[in-house]
Amino acid sequence: MMGRKFGIPFLLLLVTIGLFILSLQFGIIHLHSSVLSLIGKGGSVDAATVWDVRFPRALGAVVIGAAMAIAGALAQGIFRNPLAEPTLIGLSSGATLGTIVGIATGFAGYGSAGNCITATLGVAIAALISRILAPNKNFGFLLTGIALASILTSVSGLIISVSHQAGIQSLSFWNFGSLSLINFSTVRVITPFIFAGVLLAFFLSKRLNAWSLGESSAYFLGINLSRFRLMAILAIALLIGPSVSAVGSIAFLGLLVPHVVRLIIGPDHRNLFLLSGLLGSIVLLVADFLARTAFQPHEIPLGLLTSLIGAPVLIILLRSRRAQWVSEQ
Repeated sequence: MMGRKFGIPFLLLLVTIGLFILSLQFGIIHLHSSVLSLIGKGGSVDAATVWDVRFPRALGAVVIGAAMAIAGALAQGIFRNPLAEPTLIGLSSGATLGTIVGIATGFAGYGSAGNCITATLGVAIAALISRILAPNKNFGFLLTGIALASILTSVSGLIISVSHQAGIQSLSFWNFGSLSLINFSTVRVITPFIFAGVLLAFFLSKRLNAWSLGESSAYFLGINLSRFRLMAILAIALLIGPSVSAVGSIAFLGLLVPHVVRLIIGPDHRNLFLLSGLLGSIVLLVADFLARTAFQPHEIPLGLLTSLIGAPVLIILLRSRRAQWVSEQ
């Protein structure tokens, strides 16, 4: 059991490193040298392609994939619902609206700290609305989330249509999910927000285990429920807001990854967040690699790929409720 506890994260870490190197090596532009031979070198087309374009993109995939997967696990835990995926319940749409409002009003440009803040606020507001309006039953919860996401997406589209802010029309491709705009500056801006969200999620992991036993059990175990909910929503906002502000909405990643991890190691949030982060990075690295290479010279939006994979998983989850939801203390 101990070997499995450490062996699975180590294996996922090795896979992540391998995929990271693969992402640096292959793309639309063919390299004449291996990535390893370009370490510490510059001045050539190959070096510029790897270190200025592909490296920040792959690094962004690792950071954002981990953030979205952990946010999905956290949302499912705090809402105590297996369908509480950030895209399905309107959280990603809230981040999209916050991003667009920040750009349209001139408050913040793409990739800025101000843009991360407006996106984070958008997620927090959407999460609070979902918490207030959505019933706990699966289909009612899902339908409420879909309705909220539709409203927020419509408002975002309306703002894009009527805004005269320079460059805002180009957000249409970004809105489907794409790492094409990622650079070192963007990664540097979003990483502190995401890191804070990850730390807060791990801080809440033991309380989430108690929360999964029921609200009454959590209360009698000494958890301040109001503060706990607000801290969980803040963690989700810090994870989803900056991620969406950088790459747009990537559907179903936060649904698929936590369920796969639960089937492997169970529902304990102390391990769930770690493995979800690693597997989320792997999934987004693979999706981005396929988006760049499968239909060369065209690049397809990441959201389309993750939806093709995640939508069938959602159907399966709606028909079969085999996932475990109660943590063993």
